[in-house]
Amino acid sequence: MKFKGVIFDMDGTITEPYFDFVRIKQEAGIGDVDMLDYLAGASAAERARVQAIMTRFEDAGVEAAALNTGARELLDELARREMRTALLTRNTRRSVTGVCRKLNLKFDIVVTREDGPHKPAPEPIWRIAKRWGASAAEVLMVGDYKWDVLCAKNAGTPCALLINGESKEDWVKDATYPIKRLAEVIEIIEGKIQ
Repeated sequence: MKFKGVIFDMDGTITEPYFDFVRIKQEAGIGDVDMLDYLAGASAAERARVQAIMTRFEDAGVEAAALNTGARELLDELARREMRTALLTRNTRRSVTGVCRKLNLKFDIVVTREDGPHKPAPEPIWRIAKRWGASAAEVLMVGDYKWDVLCAKNAGTPCALLINGESKEDWVKDATYPIKRLAEVIEIIEGKIQ
């Protein structure tokens, strides 16, 4: 398959993981629920309270952000090949701007949670693919968590899932390409990994 672009997740994929979601949820007192779904159903006052906690963690995350192993080399190689890249994240635009500035990252398209339905909804991938004049099947989603896999599956897009260690989560089976290193993305693009 010839890919027309690569879409990356940020935290845990392009960057080393820097969010402790369990700690954020504990501090917010929201239990084991999806934070963005919780915010969508919360009152204005509750949304502001939880958002303030998330913002504090996101700001600290910008300070702690470091490139994941192989990320710079992969992005440089994709640029050399003139392959389009996008960043698709559930983070805020403010957080993404800070991380990209700190780590000198550039993407053709950046989609954050403020831009509409968030992962695992398929619309962000569809919009990116459309801007590239591609079908959803002609782009590759690269991520490290279930939202990335489910977003790609919902959109009809192949997904490379960066796995750290052995994962026994049932959603892993939905990844098209389980990978252990970001460098494997080049092998996928070249058709060496089927």
